[in-house]
Amino acid sequence: MNFFFLSILLVSTSLWGQTSYVPPTRVLKERGSQISASVDYFKTTKVSDEKGRSLSLGDGQSFNRYQGEVNGLFGLTDDFNAGIGFRYRHQTSAFNFGNDEYDAKASGVQSIMARALYGFEPNNRTQFTLEGMFRYTPYSNEEITATSTDRNSLILGDAGNEYSFGLGATYSSLSNNHYTLRGGWRRPGNDLSTEFYWNGEIALQWRWVAALAGVDGVTSLKNSPYESDPSERPAWNTGLTQLYNSINREWIAPYVGLNFAFNPIWRLEFKVSQVVSGRSTDFGPGFGLTLARRMDQSDEKIIDSQFKTYDLEATVVKVSDKKTYVVIDKGLNDDVEKGMKFDFFEYDYVGGNVLIARGVVFKVSVDKSIVKLTHRFNLAKEIKEGLVGRASLK
Repeated sequence: MNFFFLSILLVSTSLWGQTSYVPPTRVLKERGSQISASVDYFKTTKVSDEKGRSLSLGDGQSFNRYQGEVNGLFGLTDDFNAGIGFRYRHQTSAFNFGNDEYDAKASGVQSIMARALYGFEPNNRTQFTLEGMFRYTPYSNEEITATSTDRNSLILGDAGNEYSFGLGATYSSLSNNHYTLRGGWRRPGNDLSTEFYWNGEIALQWRWVAALAGVDGVTSLKNSPYESDPSERPAWNTGLTQLYNSINREWIAPYVGLNFAFNPIWRLEFKVSQVVSGRSTDFGPGFGLTLARRMDQSDEKIIDSQFKTYDLEATVVKVSDKKTYVVIDKGLNDDVEKGMKFDFFEYDYVGGNVLIARGVVFKVSVDKSIVKLTHRFNLAKEIKEGLVGRASLK
C-alpha cells in the first residue's frame, strides 16, 4: 500500500513539472480541455502619432484600460484544437477640451472570440503549430463633432471584426527549457491597416515554477486607408489614447513572467510588460494575471500506463536519426505482432519508471521489431537505446 501511494506521488510530481508552463504551440490531445480566466491592466504614460512623434501625458491627464477574459480550448483530435472566449473591457480617460475637464469612461463586452490550433507531429524536439483566430466585436462607434456635448463616453475599441492566422514553433530542450517563435497576418478591424504580429519567448521550467521572458510586436503592412490624409479619419471619442483609430500602428513590448503550478491541473501566471517603442500607439506598463485549468488526456494516459499490467518486456536496441522509429529486441518468437502497442520507460532512481513514449509495431521479424512512435509524454527525456518497452498480449 505504501508503494502504491509513493507511485501516485511520483507520477503527480512528474505531471506537476509539466503544468507550470505550457508552450503556446502545444495542442491538447483528443478530449483534453483548458479553461482560463485572466485580467490585465494597461496605463498610458506617453502617446505616439503615426509619424512616431511621442508626447507625455500631463498632470491631470490619464488613460487606463482594464480587461478580463474567459477562454476555453478543447481537443477535438490529437492534432486539432478549437476554442471560444469573450473579453470584457473597462477604460477611463481624464482630459481637457476647451475650458472643460472630462472624466470619460466605457465598459462592456469588447469581443467574442473563436480560435483553432493544428499541431504537427514533433520533429527533433520541435513542435510546429498553425493558429487561427476570429474576434467578433458586438458594437459600432459613433463619430463626435466639435459641438458634441457628451464627451464622457469613450468608445470600447476599434469597430469591426478581427481575424488572423499564423505559424508557431517551439523547441523544448532536454533540460526542460522552451524556445518559441510565433508570427502571422492579422486584420485588426475596420479602417485599419493589416499587420504582421510576432512573438519570441524563452521559458525556464522547473517542477512547480516557470520563469519566462519574451517580446510581443506588431509590424504594420502600411495600407491604412487614411495614410495619405489623416484628417479624413472618423472622429471617435478615444480620450487620450492612440490605441484606437490608428494609422499603420506598430509597437514592441518586452515582458517577463512567473508561473506557479498548484497541482497537475491548475497553474497561476503573472506577467509584466512595457511598450518601449512604436507609432500610432501608446507607451506604458502592463500587468496580467491568469488562472488556468488544463486537463489533457495524455496525462490520464500516463497515469493509466504507470499502473496497468504488461505481459511482455523488450529493450530498445536502435533509434532512427529523427527519433520517430525504434528497433526492439523482441519479434515473432516472442508473440510480437504488427499493430501491437508498446509503452517505453526510462528508469529513474528518484522517480522510478518514467513513461517516455508510446508506439505501434510497424514491422516484425523473427527476433526484432520496428516500432513507430506515436506519442511523446516527456519531452525532457531522450529517445535512446536502452529504454524498456512494455506491451500487453491481450
